[in-house]
Amino acid sequence: MHGYISIRTSMILAHLTDTTAFGHLSWWNRVLTFLGGHDLTTLEAGRHDIDGDRLYAIVADDSARDDVNPLEAHRAYIDVQLAVTGSFPVLWRPLETCTMLRADYAADSDIILYDDMPSSLILLEPGTALVLHPNDAHAPQPPDVAVRKIVFKVSVKL
Repeated sequence: MHGYISIRTSMILAHLTDTTAFGHLSWWNRVLTFLGGHDLTTLEAGRHDIDGDRLYAIVADDSARDDVNPLEAHRAYIDVQLAVTGSFPVLWRPLETCTMLRADYAADSDIILYDDMPSSLILLEPGTALVLHPNDAHAPQPPDVAVRKIVFKVSVKL
């Protein structure tokens, strides 16, 4: 085992500095440069462009609540999710096994929603990153306590 999990499709879960897990991603060093160049605990919430619409970060502060988010998938972007403070669960299922469509694909928001049950639950904690490709249906869930998180949006064309 190389210290990371690669599940059946393209999903990658590993420590941020794991070159075995992330080294093959041509854009990964730009993500690390962004993370190392900012105080992530005080960075303003919202969108931060790295390379326009090709690569950007969304910083969000999320509070505890009881709702459950449905599985989602994207076609134009890869998601890189990570917790800065606190932790939050992410539900996952291979997109090819999703059959219970909740909402058709919306190109303007690059999202399609499903009501299928997840096949895995991942707890994202500071120091780890979760890379989700278009064939990974996923559902970041509300945390149990307040959390700060970052989602990098990486164009599949990058």
